[in-house]
Amino acid sequence: MKVLLFILLLISNILAAQNITFIYELTFRTEKKDVKQEYYYLDVLGKQSVFRSEKAREADSLMQKNGYWNSRKPIFEDIYSFKNLINNKVYKSVTHPSMYDLYYININDQLNWKVLSDTMKVDSVQCQKATTQYGGRNWIAWFDPTSPIQEGPYIFYGLPGLIIKLSDEQKDFDFNLIKIKKSGKNNMFYLRKGKEITWDAYKKLQIDYYNDPLAEIKIKNIKTKIGDVNGNPVNISFKEITESIQKQIKGGNNPIEFDKVVKYP
Repeated sequence: MKVLLFILLLISNILAAQNITFIYELTFRTEKKDVKQEYYYLDVLGKQSVFRSEKAREADSLMQKNGYWNSRKPIFEDIYSFKNLINNKVYKSVTHPSMYDLYYININDQLNWKVLSDTMKVDSVQCQKATTQYGGRNWIAWFDPTSPIQEGPYIFYGLPGLIIKLSDEQKDFDFNLIKIKKSGKNNMFYLRKGKEITWDAYKKLQIDYYNDPLAEIKIKNIKTKIGDVNGNPVNISFKEITESIQKQIKGGNNPIEFDKVVKYP
C-alpha cells in the first residue's frame, strides 16, 4: 500500500506531541471458530495512547460530547487498553455490559521481545520480525524499524519502531495496520478509567454476569421495554433474554488473554 508507506515516511518528521491515529484491521476467531473482522483505532497523543474498537471509540466520543453512553453489545469487550509510556504503565479497560460501570486492570506482564534478523515487506513497508509471549499465547510482530513511534495494537509496545502486523501463532488474532491519520485535534476522547480491579475480580464479574445478566436491572427495578428493528414492542421474558445473552457470551469466549479464560457452565 503505497499511501501507507508514504505516510510512514512522513511521520518520521512529526513531533511527538502531535496526535496520530493508526487504524488496524483485526481478523479473529471466536470459541466456535467463526472468523470475524473489526476495525480498531490506536490514538496516540505524545506518550499516551488508547486502543479500542471503532464502536467503542464512537461511544467514547458521544460520552464526551453528550455525557451518556449509547447502547452496546451485551457482553464484555475484550480488547480495550490505554498506555502511559512516560511511566511505562499499561491498563486493560473493562466496561460492565449491564450498567456500564468502569474498571481497569494494571498490566504488569513484561513483554520480553526477541528481535530477529528476518525481514518482510508488509504492504510495501520493509518490516523486521520480533516475537514475544503474552496472555498464554506466542506472538509474532512485524515492525517498521525506521519509525520513531514505538507503539502497537492493544498492550503491545516497546519495539524499536511501529508494529505494522501482529498475530498469535494460532492465528486467533491477526492485527494489520491499514491506515494512518494525522489530526490537529485531540482524538483521545473520554479517557475512562474507573475502579482498579485484579484479574480474579474481573473473572468474578464475568461469572456473576453470565449467571444473571439482568441482576442489576432487577435490583434497581429499572423499567425496560424491548422492541424490534421498527420500534414495535416485543413480548419477551427475562428468561429468554438471559439465555440469549448467555449464548452470546459462550459463543464468543476466546479471549486475547487465553490464560485468563473463564470456563462457563
